[in-house]
Amino acid sequence: MRSNRSRFLFVVGSVAALLSIRAVTAPPGSGRDSATRSLSIFSDIFSLTRSNYVETTDAKTLLDGAYDGMSDALDAFSYYVPASERAAYRAQQASGAVGPGIVLARRGGFPYVVAPLPGSPAEKAGVKPGDLIDTVDGKPVRNSSLWKVKAALEGPEGTRVEILVFRGGDERRVTFKVPRSRFEPAAVSTRFEGDVAIIRVPAFRKDTPTGLKQAIEQARAKSARGVIVDVRGTIGGDIAEAAPAAAVFTGPGLVAKPVARKVVFQPLEGSGEKLWTGKTVVLIDDSTGGAAEVFAAALHDRAQAVTVGESTVGMAIVQRQVSTESGGTLFMTVARYVSPSGTVLAGKGLAPDDRVIVFPTPGAAAKGVSKDREPSKPAEDAILQRGLEVARGAVPGRRAA
Repeated sequence: MRSNRSRFLFVVGSVAALLSIRAVTAPPGSGRDSATRSLSIFSDIFSLTRSNYVETTDAKTLLDGAYDGMSDALDAFSYYVPASERAAYRAQQASGAVGPGIVLARRGGFPYVVAPLPGSPAEKAGVKPGDLIDTVDGKPVRNSSLWKVKAALEGPEGTRVEILVFRGGDERRVTFKVPRSRFEPAAVSTRFEGDVAIIRVPAFRKDTPTGLKQAIEQARAKSARGVIVDVRGTIGGDIAEAAPAAAVFTGPGLVAKPVARKVVFQPLEGSGEKLWTGKTVVLIDDSTGGAAEVFAAALHDRAQAVTVGESTVGMAIVQRQVSTESGGTLFMTVARYVSPSGTVLAGKGLAPDDRVIVFPTPGAAAKGVSKDREPSKPAEDAILQRGLEVARGAVPGRRAA
């Protein structure tokens, strides 16, 4: 009953917030200004809920739900910490609490895994993109604010956190006991598939440009026909690190431009010599986010790279903490990145030139496993195989299965 009640209160609060936003943008017609109309709608829903709901409702619970609804209406990564919880939340952050390495967002009130960070304890434990988080250490987190879920996942370094998730592809519940520990993502690596160099970029770090330069040197030494840069599952990190990495393929110039309403941000510019002029393919998927999206888009626009795979996360954004007059904190997106050709990378993400539709086998460890493969055959990475075809001259644009 408590779960149903919390869900109802969340929905009521979200509806109130969204109706208020709609009222703000609606054309005038009642003789009242838009702010007055929006507050009137909110007040009506708030009053009706408190007086008519089957159980006695707490005003604070309703208002918190409304605040959550408003932050949800912004995007999947914005959230609000109320004044009553702000001190505790900041104290936990200042204590050096460590998480398992999960990038979180919220969809329809449900916390879900955008992706585990490359090299993180969560990735090693088997947490996957799209997992819906049901409980953390035995406590339900459905309909919980994003900050509450993040706070529940974090704790003293060296401890473990138990996470129960719903996994859509397997249609089952999975429990993980994941260490809370610091980690370093792997460096750039290179391997060859015949006449094509495959460069894996797990993260954008200070040494990533150097790793890419070394990879290009190897490709040149072996007279590679093409280069595949794999940024699938690459998420998080400092977006500024994408600029020097992209310059290895684009040369000097614009890599991405942040667009904001009030704050002025400097564009990301690459510098240095363009080291590769041959065929370039970039592999992307639905857990490619942040710096990796900026990098992929820059190579697409300025190095004529072909993108293969799935649409990216849409996490190429700038977020800031904004204090409210009530004492709370709103973690809000204040800018979004645009590619050199003008493609907005926030929200829907970067769409591939050659889309590969993949239906993973239940329980498969890697993305891109063909749904219909025989158990006796090795897993086939459909996105990589299509990338190899394009690198060797196939015309991009068809829908691969």
